Amino acid sequence: MTIMEMQPEDDQERRLAAIRQVSPDLAEAAAVYRVILPLLREADLRPSPVPITAEEAKERLERGVPLLHGSSPAFDISAARDLAIGLARRLEERGVAHATGVREALESGRVHLPALFTLILRGDHAALASIARDLGADSFLLLTVARNALRPALGAWRRQLTPLFGSRIRWDKGDCFVCGAPAALGELQGNDQSKHLRCGLCGADWPYARIRCARCGNDDHATLGILYQDPGPDKARVEVCERCRGYIKVIVTFAPTPPDLLPVEDLATLYLDGVALRDGYG
Repeated sequence: MTIMEMQPEDDQERRLAAIRQVSPDLAEAAAVYRVILPLLREADLRPSPVPITAEEAKERLERGVPLLHGSSPAFDISAARDLAIGLARRLEERGVAHATGVREALESGRVHLPALFTLILRGDHAALASIARDLGADSFLLLTVARNALRPALGAWRRQLTPLFGSRIRWDKGDCFVCGAPAALGELQGNDQSKHLRCGLCGADWPYARIRCARCGNDDHATLGILYQDPGPDKARVEVCERCRGYIKVIVTFAPTPPDLLPVEDLATLYLDGVALRDGYG
């Protein structure tokens, strides 16, 4: 574990308390995070190392394939199932819509979680979309719970795989080079404000071009823009693309946000999602 990840649990609590104070409308969401994040932090899925060499990893990235896609790394599926049910139960206790249906589907075995986990790790979005259609109203929450139930294992694999590259990672996509999830946030890091993208699922961090859409790769500056709510000292903003009408939130930080705090920062910048959606980006 890196020094950057050895954050005290109080960091999450302080950040969530600040969110509740600054944005009272997010108090309930912050309360949900407060009960869910400890489950993720404490879970042990006993993941085995991904069987891949540095040369194989380099070759895979050069082909544009995330490192976990097509792999079948081992982990404790029973522990992941228990975590998924625990997450659904906590959501149910907070009154989140459809959480009861998701919990019942998980507990009854109506959803075959091992197969779902395999599809998530393979990045088989077409199959996941098909399952979501079959499940109806509960599909989005179910897939969210299933992905989050894999988060502790994904974090462990990210810690294993990232040192293969050090600062030499070559990856020009807006999807994570480890797990393939879309970047949750952009960061302008350090004194030189170099742009990095951050994966909200496994916590990966990779450099990205300043003038480039994180959603479609468009690098035509004439069709890229920036939106602010109220430009302030933190300079948080939304970068938007007229070509694909996509967006990504970008924050300024001297040091990379610790992976455990990324979901909290995503919540703290929810107002930026509102800015983007208000102007028709999605």
